[in-house]
Amino acid sequence: MTSGYRDINIQLQEGVGAVYGKISQLGSNFFKMITDPTASLNGNVKTFDGQVAGHGGILQLPNGSLIKGTNNVELNFYKIVKDYNLPLKKFMPECYNFDPSFQKIQEQYLEGKQGPFINMQNLLLPYHNPNVIDIKLGTRLYDDMADEAKKQKMISLANNTTSAATGIQISALQVFDKPEQKIKKIGKTYGKMLTVENLPHALLRFFYNITEPVYKNSIYSNEEELDKSFLNREPSDYTVGFFKNILAQIYELRDAAYNSHVRIYGSSLCIIYETIEVAREVERRCQNPQAYVYPFTLHLIDFAHSSLVDPSLGEDQSLMTGLNNLIVIFENYLKTFNKL
Repeated sequence: MTSGYRDINIQLQEGVGAVYGKISQLGSNFFKMITDPTASLNGNVKTFDGQVAGHGGILQLPNGSLIKGTNNVELNFYKIVKDYNLPLKKFMPECYNFDPSFQKIQEQYLEGKQGPFINMQNLLLPYHNPNVIDIKLGTRLYDDMADEAKKQKMISLANNTTSAATGIQISALQVFDKPEQKIKKIGKTYGKMLTVENLPHALLRFFYNITEPVYKNSIYSNEEELDKSFLNREPSDYTVGFFKNILAQIYELRDAAYNSHVRIYGSSLCIIYETIEVAREVERRCQNPQAYVYPFTLHLIDFAHSSLVDPSLGEDQSLMTGLNNLIVIFENYLKTFNKL
């Protein structure tokens, strides 16, 4: 770390091995879908051109929910989590495939089309100007079904990013630029160039940005090119509260994953927060700090390589390494200023 910066990089736990933005209309209105009887049958389906990570090809239906291609592993995982009401359910987007209304979608709009498809919750729907980060979790990025070529590819990817050492890799993110009043996307190159040493800076930068703009350059791919002076400044009470609320959610997610007896590979933690008018939100929090709700949500997404396992096999060490190191990063930052 550059001399003069506070040391927030207490030793990370040793490793053991997105989303949607501005919407544009499709040229074709073939997919005119609904997920409930009250949704309009008319109007064009829309596609997302602002995903922060992933393979694209996600469609938004007239009622706001999403359709994307999937596999049977992901569908089965959603169904088991739902049927057994596992603790992890709280941190997963809603899946509507098992509701009666999905039959109508299949019959009217998906029949004969190569699938399977998943109809799911649009996590961005409640937000006006969302800031989004996609954090791939796990030291291992392949499941037991991967062939040798796929396995070696994923091992190489993990070893050449921060995944293998920390269980954390920033896939991509987007922030809302207040002066320019537009979303700025920071692609996968940024995350792939991060090191174990500056990964905490990148994570803290994204969340610190809720109260102070810390992305001065609109185009860059290297965390080392950005100003890190914010790391030396004592955070405001509002920022401290925000960080503590995120920590509380990650603690709960960790417990939920542990008690759900899962193996999850290649999944991401998607955290979204609203762009705020800082003075107004600080005032609202001061008026009733116990009732104040910070404007963010936290979900796991992407379960194409996920399954339940026998409880005797213990915790998902790959996933837990990532969650534990996220906790370490937040805790160490707060401890630096005696805020924890």
